[in-house]
Amino acid sequence: MKDKLSALLLSSILLVSCSGSKDDGILKFQVSKAGYSETLDVAGSVRAVVNVPVIPPSSGFGEMSVLWLAADGSIVKKGDTLCVLSTPEMENTYRTMLTSIETLEAGLKKIEAENALNLAFQQAHLASCESRLRRSELDSQRMVYASEFQKKQHELEMRKVLIEKRKAEQKLASTRIIGQTNLAQAKARIIQEKTRAQSIADRLNSLTIIAQRDGMVLRTESPMIMISGSTGTGAMGGPIREGSVLFMQSAVLQFPDLSKMEITAEVLEADYRAIEKGQRVDIVVDAADRLVTTGKVNRKSIIGRQTMIYNYSQVKFYEVIIDVDSCHSDLKPGLNADCKIWLQHLTEVVTVPLTALFEKEDSKVVYVANGRKYKPVEVETGYTGNSQCVILNGLSGDEVIALTEPPVNMIEKEKKPRNSKPRKSQEL
Repeated sequence: MKDKLSALLLSSILLVSCSGSKDDGILKFQVSKAGYSETLDVAGSVRAVVNVPVIPPSSGFGEMSVLWLAADGSIVKKGDTLCVLSTPEMENTYRTMLTSIETLEAGLKKIEAENALNLAFQQAHLASCESRLRRSELDSQRMVYASEFQKKQHELEMRKVLIEKRKAEQKLASTRIIGQTNLAQAKARIIQEKTRAQSIADRLNSLTIIAQRDGMVLRTESPMIMISGSTGTGAMGGPIREGSVLFMQSAVLQFPDLSKMEITAEVLEADYRAIEKGQRVDIVVDAADRLVTTGKVNRKSIIGRQTMIYNYSQVKFYEVIIDVDSCHSDLKPGLNADCKIWLQHLTEVVTVPLTALFEKEDSKVVYVANGRKYKPVEVETGYTGNSQCVILNGLSGDEVIALTEPPVNMIEKEKKPRNSKPRKSQEL
């Protein structure tokens, strides 16, 4: 909105200038050289130029939501909890893994018991074979007086016992190897499952985000995304708070760098055109003990935001970024700031009300009072504000001009030079 005080002052000047000048029914304005300024008052919000985002860990397990979040603008210390997130699918997977580990550990104990039983059986069989072999060896001493048939029979019996002993030894070795292999495989499966479970546990622990630095934290917003489906349309995104569902790994919080601040403001399309980079800005922040400082326009967006207002009419707003010249300790992100943008500031210029300018063919003219007549004077215009226009050429600054177009009979006609009669050619 334009400076209302300037508009009110201009109206007062016009009334004063016009008073006592209605003798011919024409409102008049006294032109003079003076300083000319035009400002635009806008409301903005303070923010840091640089913000360090706090990015949540990648889930990979579906939907992630916010259980708890540090308050907006709170001061935290390194090691404080900033945010607690929840991923139900990841938590279910972790519980399933713990159950699987318990099952595998129970299976390992069963394998250990079966291996111990098989080893004990094979060892007993081997011991039986060794006992029989020792008895056969004792019997060999008595075979000195036995018949040849008995000797051969005893020899065959010993060979049989030796063969059974070797088989028992081989079976015991095989049982031991198979048991060790089964145990190793079961333990490997348990280690693998525990490793996966530990990875999930670490990711679950990372859902509790801890501050890595001291400072102020601010809540953020995720981009709005429209979703259409068979049941209708909806939207995702917006301010991140408790209960918000995260997507695209949007920052949940940010640490603003308080050493350099800027102000973001939205202006109407009509005012946007008059704003240029580098224009001076006076800034007042009421919430910071009415802090007064200065700045300048840094940039303005080229894409506007439309807002629906009365009777479904669309109003377009554009964002303007204002740099703050000096940073104050009381200046904090999120505070509201009243900004006065100096659109134009000129010294010793001639200005006229816009109502005093009239289009004539391809030029602009003003009507200068000359006695009881008005002389049309072509002027060159410069900067045009909301209610006044700067005159670059055509007026000296001490004229009285009409604010309304005079009647035709009161306008001086342009005097044309008289044409002299042509001389008659002399006859030779």
